[in-house]
Amino acid sequence: MEESNNYGHQHPLLLMLNQEQLINYGSGVADCSRCGEKVSAPCFCCVEHCGFYLHKICAEAPLELNHPFHPHHPLLLMQNAPYFDGVYACNFCDKEGSEFVYNCSCCELDLHIKCALFTFNIAENNLKELEQVALQHPLVFTENGDEELEDVDKCFGCWEPLAKYTHFSPDCRFNLHEKCAKLPFKLNHVCHRKHPLVLQFNRKGLSCKVCQETRQRNVGFVYGCSPCNFSIHIKCLSPSPIIEDKSHQHPFSLILRQAPFICDACGTEGNHAAYACCTCNIMVHKKCISLPRIIKNRWHHHRVSHTYFLHKEHFERLDCIMCHDEVNTEK
Repeated sequence: MEESNNYGHQHPLLLMLNQEQLINYGSGVADCSRCGEKVSAPCFCCVEHCGFYLHKICAEAPLELNHPFHPHHPLLLMQNAPYFDGVYACNFCDKEGSEFVYNCSCCELDLHIKCALFTFNIAENNLKELEQVALQHPLVFTENGDEELEDVDKCFGCWEPLAKYTHFSPDCRFNLHEKCAKLPFKLNHVCHRKHPLVLQFNRKGLSCKVCQETRQRNVGFVYGCSPCNFSIHIKCLSPSPIIEDKSHQHPFSLILRQAPFICDACGTEGNHAAYACCTCNIMVHKKCISLPRIIKNRWHHHRVSHTYFLHKEHFERLDCIMCHDEVNTEK
């Protein structure tokens, strides 16, 4: 055990280098006074046994952090979040916190201490804390005692299910696919040739230019171009070149281009990534490939079937019963 400075505490602190020292010191179950999590060695303990504990990594966290994933402003370590109730949601792991927080007031970005430092190590390719962690699968025990591989959690990087790939889970807290822990910081992409895309926090909640989807929670990583407000989900960097769906008789082929198009399924505009059926001469969003073929609608007593083509000669005019606009029978 070593005596250290008090890191703002009124009493001197002792450094516990391993878990055995911590147990012998008689700390019992205690929480870190900065991150709020259960304390574990290496950590600092108050010599007066007043209940003050700090993880070593939390105690030595810099007051100002220039994070590569947030290059425009420094992150400031604050004792309380600058909000009325003092509660914040971490933009990396999406869990709430009321303890110390790394904050950027300009961008309303909030990160737990450990989330900020962990992602900083990823950006710097400093994965030493992952070296001793075995690759593992998320195993779930069912009621009958069997082990089953299930999508019980998601990767904090791409927010895809962990069960699809091997992953790291240091301290049973950070769940990352192995591939997401080793993502390149910067890359060039065919969908945005103007500037390189940079790995960054998904703080703006921009929709992905490939899949057109916007996550409900602005968490995890995206590859983005800040000057152009352009972003791509990690899972969409290499979209499937061909997609087959049982609702259509032909496969859809990927076309990457920057020119806009009108989706033949939903009638709205798309950009950058389209899926085309050359046999039927139609082009759709990726998300529109799997539209249900038959649906029930409370406004109509028969089931409604989806079709890409209406024979115009059979109708003088068609109006949508939902929005009352005229239906373009050529789209």
